[in-house]
Amino acid sequence: MRKLFAIIALATATAAAAETAVNNSQQRTSFADSIIASYTDSLAIIVDAYTNPQPHRVVFSPYLFRLLSQGTLYNAALTQQMAQQQTLTMPSSLPSLGSKADYQLLLVEASNNQLARAYTAAPQLFTATQQQLTESGGLRTDITAPIVEEVKLAQKVEEETPDVEVEAVEPEVKKPNFWTFKGNGGLQFTQNYVSKNWYKGGLNSYTMLSILNVEANYNNQRKVSLSNKFEARLGFQTAENNVPKFRPTDNLLRFTSNLAIKAIGHWNYAAQLQLQSQPYRGYQGASKTVISDFLSPLYVRSSIGMDYNIKKKRFDGVLKLAPLSYVITYVHVDSRVTRYGIHEGHNSKHDWGPNLQFTFNYKMTKDISWQSRLYWFSNFKSTLIENEHTFKFTINKYLSANLFLYPRFDDTRFWGLDFKKDADGKVTDQLSDDSARRTHWMFQEYLSIGLNYDF
Repeated sequence: MRKLFAIIALATATAAAAETAVNNSQQRTSFADSIIASYTDSLAIIVDAYTNPQPHRVVFSPYLFRLLSQGTLYNAALTQQMAQQQTLTMPSSLPSLGSKADYQLLLVEASNNQLARAYTAAPQLFTATQQQLTESGGLRTDITAPIVEEVKLAQKVEEETPDVEVEAVEPEVKKPNFWTFKGNGGLQFTQNYVSKNWYKGGLNSYTMLSILNVEANYNNQRKVSLSNKFEARLGFQTAENNVPKFRPTDNLLRFTSNLAIKAIGHWNYAAQLQLQSQPYRGYQGASKTVISDFLSPLYVRSSIGMDYNIKKKRFDGVLKLAPLSYVITYVHVDSRVTRYGIHEGHNSKHDWGPNLQFTFNYKMTKDISWQSRLYWFSNFKSTLIENEHTFKFTINKYLSANLFLYPRFDDTRFWGLDFKKDADGKVTDQLSDDSARRTHWMFQEYLSIGLNYDF
């Protein structure tokens, strides 16, 4: 610190001597030349003063120019002095390695403080101002852009491009596949055996149920979706003395196709077509009377309306509202047409009316799921309600148990046949068949366990 103050004092004295030399010298013709000469002379004096057998290793900073040149009133020193509340001093040593202190900033602040002290202690030494220095051309402030060194590169060598024969390749365009396919199949059965001399008596019996569900769905992820589902269920029961040997316990073939076009939110414009029949003939109770067969009956149901989709974490359902629905009932065997509300001499009937459907799949637990289907149709004279419930209990990947519940209300089969006209033309409520036809509520249930496979 003492050395720096000595340098500053020496520089101040040299600046005063230089000022006198400027006034007397005839070779220095400008104010700027005198400042440069004074600065050069001051540096030479300092170097001579430190020339000794063991010279100090001092690195001079260009920021000391103001202390070594002709006495000048600098704006920065005056501005800093007025802005600060306390005087800054030079640090006792340079910042250590890794320090965040700005040494050059500290040096400038200390130089400004030293100039401010000199302005007060020896004002007669400062005969010029910064404005005069700038106007004389000795201090340039117009250099703002950094100096960019122009590097001349050698002449670019032309690279030789090897002759490579590129075979034309036809781009392969892969269209997205909007179709998804899935299915489920199951085979479930029970067996019972008793010997002929079993003390409680009984009959040997076998029960088998096969289930197949296949779906092919299309969805372009924009507006149009098409779902197709085929369901087949066929169950048999055999027992000794049965005539015929096999009697169906479940008997269904059903194909459903639904076209939906996006409307707004969860709503879609929808059109549905459904075909339903059975693959095997059915019997009236334990008798030999055949009451149904393949295509006897065949239901063709079509409807137009709106769909509302409900999708939750474990619940997926669709509500269908169709103000216009058209149902065709066809019976292939002439002797059974009257059983399904068709007049003799005809094989089909046609009904119009509103239709409502609600189907859902609810994943109750990891291994228990509930599938339900509700179908309601009315021609404003009779009503059909079907409500199917299937509870699936998954044991492992290949074993499962099913509980099927199917309540049904149907008074459409005998509408128009249960009423006759008497001799006077009045309509009576006399039945055209036995009174059992008035029992419109029906119910089916089965519980089975067996093989199951999803694909």
